[in-house]
Amino acid sequence: MVVVGRNRSRQCRARWRDILVAVSIAVTAALGAPAVITSAAPAPAPAPTTPTAFDLSRYQPVGAGQFRPVDYADNGRAFLRIGGWLCQIGPGYRYVGCQGHPPTAPPRVRGAAISGDQQGPWWVPDTSDYRFGAPSGFAPPTLPVGSRVTIAGVTCTAPGPGVAACRTGSRALIFTRAWHKFYFPAGDTAHSANPAPRYLPPSLRGSAQLPAQPQLPT
Repeated sequence: MVVVGRNRSRQCRARWRDILVAVSIAVTAALGAPAVITSAAPAPAPAPTTPTAFDLSRYQPVGAGQFRPVDYADNGRAFLRIGGWLCQIGPGYRYVGCQGHPPTAPPRVRGAAISGDQQGPWWVPDTSDYRFGAPSGFAPPTLPVGSRVTIAGVTCTAPGPGVAACRTGSRALIFTRAWHKFYFPAGDTAHSANPAPRYLPPSLRGSAQLPAQPQLPT
């Protein structure tokens, strides 16, 4: 009987030893495992909104022919006045420039231009040979306020008195008598700078990107 009791005691101690070893291994594994931290995915950046100047549903389309002189010297360009600013389109697809010096423009420039939706808007310095106006002397008609015209992949609108706005695809410019605003693709460096936000209307102090070019309303 004494031997049986001792055997049972040894078995109990061995069983508890096995249990403690198993618990110790489990705790060590848990403590040594790398912590897994889950975090919510960052919220996507809000999509750019369409500025009023390029909300084409607000503007009445007009015919393009009146803005295109037929003189060979003008090389197929179109010329128009928008809010008192002289703008020209062409001769290539999605080329546009507007002459003038908004108060927020740097010194010694005489306008801004976009080249084929690949570069710009760039300021045109006084020293550049870039020419504004028709060599033939063609007198550009005025685009009436509340109107828009599309020529060679460029859409220009007349949002209000003293305001000119022209857009290619992902690039655009707005000139007013108080400020200017340029638009260009995200991450792009081939353009001139915008003024500090405090000089712009509150509605235009955000993104310098445009939503995708909408289909022109009829």
